[in-house]
Amino acid sequence: MKNILLSFFCMSFAFANVHAQELPKPELPSPENAFYTYLDNEHISNPSKYKGNVKKVIRTQKEYIAGISSTTVQKTILYVDANGNLEKTEVRDYLYGIEDSKMVTNHLESPKATIKKEGNKTIKIIKSEILENDFEYEPDLKGDDHYVYENDRLVAFYNHNDSISYVYDAKDRLIEIKMFESLVMEEYNDEDDSVTYLRSVFEDKALFKVTYKNGLLTTKEVYDKFGEVIDIYKTTYTYTDANLIEQFQTVYKRYLFDYYDTSIPIETQKYDEFPEVESADSIRKATFEYSAKNKISAYAREVGNEKEAYKITFDVNNRMHIVEGNLQFYQKGNLQNLEVEYEYLYEEKGNPSTIKSYYYSGDEKILHKETTFEIEYY
Repeated sequence: MKNILLSFFCMSFAFANVHAQELPKPELPSPENAFYTYLDNEHISNPSKYKGNVKKVIRTQKEYIAGISSTTVQKTILYVDANGNLEKTEVRDYLYGIEDSKMVTNHLESPKATIKKEGNKTIKIIKSEILENDFEYEPDLKGDDHYVYENDRLVAFYNHNDSISYVYDAKDRLIEIKMFESLVMEEYNDEDDSVTYLRSVFEDKALFKVTYKNGLLTTKEVYDKFGEVIDIYKTTYTYTDANLIEQFQTVYKRYLFDYYDTSIPIETQKYDEFPEVESADSIRKATFEYSAKNKISAYAREVGNEKEAYKITFDVNNRMHIVEGNLQFYQKGNLQNLEVEYEYLYEEKGNPSTIKSYYYSGDEKILHKETTFEIEYY
């Protein structure tokens, strides 16, 4: 007999259940993503934020090679109902003019769930689905998805593979997410070619926790265990007088798994005794600047020796128009410098019409990506 760890199970089930229904799970806030969220500007991916009574948006993104030929095209169709809610998203990918993939998401469709009551808890159960012809030789090891609620807040999620707990403070703010996992082993019998599946007990997989002060997020800690390493991120935030994110700094460390004790919570392991993997990007920091109307006007970020800096200019209607960036990054061991530029154009209602992404090679400005919008109104 021999045991083989099924490390591919998470991947295979994610693929097999790509169309399976899920209920929403809460997430911790991430002020560090404010600049990239601002580039999206809510007017790119979320048509419910558009001006006017939008019915449908066809967003076509083309990627170019050397600014000339477009080899990759992604077409996204977003449907909005009469109440302004994003109803359905259809994404099609094309490679050299041939459709490569298609995905449809119905945002307003309620998953079919069995509901149970246990004291002050409400449990919603979504039956596990293994799609026909997908991994037919494997049994259903994942199990049904269970969502446990207290006072309309999700406090736990679990199936046979994963378990997640959610903790809230007295102001109903989410302050902690803890993830656990259970691994599966295959035991082969060489005599009769039979297979027995063995499951480990649940172990810590990851922990995310935050603290607040005066209503603002001030720290975030992340412990992430995978393979033979554990990554730890500790981020601190500072804000302007207008309570806008001004700076953040992340201290990152990676430890080897050698002395991990499964009986001790992931956040209280004796990491000072663990072998540490040296890293050039152990300190990560960024700063934000704002316009007179409290819009992000500049952003700079450093990760070790790699840097990125952006400056935003606005059009006559105070809309983001040109974003100029300078990037420094390692490629094949050498530190490279790249200048980039993003151009945002709008139609008569103020919704996006075109977004173009460029990079510079010497003095030559080269088109990298182009996104166009076709908007239909009620």
